[in-house]
Amino acid sequence: MHPKQQLEGTGIKPKRSFGQNFLADDVHLKKIASLALALATDPARTVVEMGAGLGALTHFLLQGGATVHAVERDRELVPLLRARFPGNDKLVVHEDNALTFALDVVAGGGAICGNLPYHHAAELALRVLDVWPKLGGACFLVQLEVGARMAAVPGNKEYGSLSVVLQSRFDVKLAHVVPKGAFWPVPEVDGGVVTFTALPNPRGAAHTIPELEKVVRAAFQQRRKTVRNGLKKVGVDDDTMRKAGIDPGARAEDIDVASWGLLASLVAGR
Repeated sequence: MHPKQQLEGTGIKPKRSFGQNFLADDVHLKKIASLALALATDPARTVVEMGAGLGALTHFLLQGGATVHAVERDRELVPLLRARFPGNDKLVVHEDNALTFALDVVAGGGAICGNLPYHHAAELALRVLDVWPKLGGACFLVQLEVGARMAAVPGNKEYGSLSVVLQSRFDVKLAHVVPKGAFWPVPEVDGGVVTFTALPNPRGAAHTIPELEKVVRAAFQQRRKTVRNGLKKVGVDDDTMRKAGIDPGARAEDIDVASWGLLASLVAGR
């Protein structure tokens, strides 16, 4: 049933402040569910769905055999979500905020997925780092521009600190585009489905995310200049860059994730 029909007579309207644009196309919903299920490697095929809304994606996850932890912060939608799947012992509905929800339930190789509100998409997607490497992977529907940044490779103008941090722990791919007309209400831009497959080890060398963020954010703040300009502000000298295989005269967008990871580990070990 179309989400507009589901809300008829309830007095409930999509909340712009929550970024509620419901995906109303079964073809795309099935694709997202299939991708998420393929990433859940635990026996129960555990999936945490961020922002379950009215249960459109939840339906296909359950249909595919997943054990679903559906997280929804809108207290008006939670009763509708529960009523849609009465007595289903493979579904747990959590009235909670996906930004703070404890993701430990996927720590045995489960997956995370969701149609993320565009204004919190990057922040929510970064939560996959909280449960790496115990996570099988994740699949998110985000604003197409943000998805392109997450999956961007070196030499691409979209490649930046978000790309590096996420790809330090995950193989990130932009799976397909979801046109804005597939949503209700219709947003201003198209969406993109992004998959995250967990890597067994960090790219480059062992380092923590704060160490990596420190160097890449400094470098990409002045992306038109050489990395020397940005990194000297955080005390990284040319010799340390060269040890990581980085040319101090290069630009940040031309340096691969493994080199950034090695640099972060060198900076931490000084």
